[in-house]
Amino acid sequence: PPGHRDAYATIQAESHDGQAGVAHETTADAGGGQDLTAIGNGDWAVYEGVDFGATPARQFLGRVASGAAGGISGLVEVRLGSRTAPPVGSFSVANTGGWQNWRTVPANITSVTGTHDVYLTFTSGQPSDFVNVNWFGFGH
Repeated sequence: PPGHRDAYATIQAESHDGQAGVAHETTADAGGGQDLTAIGNGDWAVYEGVDFGATPARQFLGRVASGAAGGISGLVEVRLGSRTAPPVGSFSVANTGGWQNWRTVPANITSVTGTHDVYLTFTSGQPSDFVNVNWFGFGH
């Protein structure tokens, strides 16, 4: 149903409504559950009906880990409505000390209100996997 996800609550990455290129695995992060893994350039996941409300969201938070080799990095991007729409925000990820060594990374985004399908897209100049994602959310 439209608006069935709260942008300001934690959205579990494995709860996507569609994806390409990603896999699920058990996470060692606090809270347990699963994370998305095997994420590389061109992969994506979609989360339908994310309700941002009337007060603009201006921040994106992603819970990520990476065991990528030196020189391997990429972008976690947020797009609305389509995986080819221009990103409203992004952050870069390189090695965090291991594929289960989690950190929460903030990024500024263009102001967002209303209800949208949120696409996480992953872009890298290298073919190697570069990030795992446990959860994400938004803030004002």
